[in-house]
Amino acid sequence: MTTTPVQNSLRLSDGLEVAAPLLTREMSVPEGIALALHDAGVDLVLGLCAGHTTPIFEALYDYDSVTTIQVRQELLGSLAANAYGRLTARPAVIMGEGEFILATGTQGIIESLLGSTPMVIVTEMFDGGRMSHHGNYHSGAGEHATYDATAAFRAISKQVFVAHHPAQALQMIQLAVKHSVAGDPGPVTVLLHSTCFEGTVGPESFPRLYSSTGYLKDSAYGIDPSAVARAASLLAAAQRPVILAGHGVRLSQAYPELHALAVAIDAPVVTTQGGKGVIDEYDEYAAGVFGEWGREGANSLVASADLLLAVGTRLGPLDTVDQTPTLIDPTRQVLIQIDSEPLNAAWTLPTDTVLVGDAGRAMAALTVAYTAVALTRPASASDRVAAAVRDYDQPESKWHTVDSSPIRPERLVSVLREVWPADGIVTTDAGESRTYMLNWFKSHGGGAYLVPHGGGGMGYAIGAAFGAKLVHPDRPVLAVCGDGGFPMTMNTLMNALQENTPFTVVIFNNRALGWPMHTIGEAKQHRYQFVDFDHAAIARSMGCAGVRVDSPDALRTALVEALSSKVPTVIDAMIPRDATYLDSTASVAKADRERPWRGRAE
Repeated sequence: MTTTPVQNSLRLSDGLEVAAPLLTREMSVPEGIALALHDAGVDLVLGLCAGHTTPIFEALYDYDSVTTIQVRQELLGSLAANAYGRLTARPAVIMGEGEFILATGTQGIIESLLGSTPMVIVTEMFDGGRMSHHGNYHSGAGEHATYDATAAFRAISKQVFVAHHPAQALQMIQLAVKHSVAGDPGPVTVLLHSTCFEGTVGPESFPRLYSSTGYLKDSAYGIDPSAVARAASLLAAAQRPVILAGHGVRLSQAYPELHALAVAIDAPVVTTQGGKGVIDEYDEYAAGVFGEWGREGANSLVASADLLLAVGTRLGPLDTVDQTPTLIDPTRQVLIQIDSEPLNAAWTLPTDTVLVGDAGRAMAALTVAYTAVALTRPASASDRVAAAVRDYDQPESKWHTVDSSPIRPERLVSVLREVWPADGIVTTDAGESRTYMLNWFKSHGGGAYLVPHGGGGMGYAIGAAFGAKLVHPDRPVLAVCGDGGFPMTMNTLMNALQENTPFTVVIFNNRALGWPMHTIGEAKQHRYQFVDFDHAAIARSMGCAGVRVDSPDALRTALVEALSSKVPTVIDAMIPRDATYLDSTASVAKADRERPWRGRAE
């Protein structure tokens, strides 16, 4: 089935290894692109075959090591690829015609760009070749009466490569994989002009083609020892240090290093919303999410810290709550930052010390360095976390335990916490359901909690759950969304059925777009309310399991049954319209501050 494996290197008689050629025979360009993807270690390609990408899909079917899926729409392919990149720190490929990736598939691409997640887009211009200047049918050549695919993808990609020659197309595939993971990860696009398909590729092609192993090197920056020593001495002098952990910890897969550092320096760990899940939130060092939609206790720890160690986070406005000085203030707090991208470190706030490099390596080096200068602090990290939770966190109110009908969203989350397995993966949407989950659901760590923290788009959860199930087929996966987000990507369930990747969807159904409904005057709230659709019945019509629930007991039963279901399960959970996310919003986010760009007075 699979073609002859690529020989990655050639061994000389003295034991030295030199680069091996990528190709050992002449072949078509689509065959060569498929081989280049396989050689670069790509094992997941999602998309819809069309135009010049169709023969590439056909060639990929010769590789058992590459899972190739025809998705129902480009959108869910890009969302699944985003989840794959976040969970593995490696790029999946979204492939199809440029016009339709741009028309329907950009949400996952933009989420990857804004959220530092590797992805590769392989597409073409359908430019019409030598007739491209005649306004060819849905051409992206940028000529008269066509759209400009290069400019469009450049707006949403970390890098765009445009291939005009056969060998160039293969080498650009290799470079796209490299660029997607180097430095600040992100989506990289390869645009295949029709001219690159005119001819063949082989051992004598120019530019010369070599195996990807010579290009895809570990390019993590060496950690500056003097910066590590400076950071260790600052930590030793601090009385109330706090670690701010972001998505970069997940990309580095540095969960043990994060916990070891917290223990070594005896500091509480709070996470950004994108970093939720990088530490077990039941651990004594974990205080939850901080920032705009964070917990009061986590924000209090950040506000009272004399030193903040930010790991793998850009410290954007949602994290700093528009640089509210009562939360983070560089005039009264020392800031140390670890990031793989030099431009991201000391970007939004002035920083005393920057450690540029892989988060795991940097934290490991800092742990070792700190042990040589460690001091005993007045209060332990576990005591500080416990005090912050006791003194500042909103107590679990009657809504977390009441068995009312419909189900209060706080109670819904408490049932999810009770039933969902510790090894389960959770993906969430934007909207009110996200804030309830950020505040009240506790992740068991291991990076198994994904929220759209870059673009924050509705519809994310279900496509991401599909991608998560492809990465971890043996682990339970839960998608949490609202009744606004569910219809956007419910066609993902068709792919999940076809690919035998069952996961569970729980819908917070208040028959409305809750976020705007709860922030507008009562007289206009009806503008954001929906007809009462039965989403469970829609799921059953697709061949999935579906159940509507309006009590905690019914929800609990449905979740237990979903865990053993052989098909995707949709649980349509009815919640009251008057329950609002504002009840779970941190006080610092509600404080008066000038935000004229929001379009109306706060």
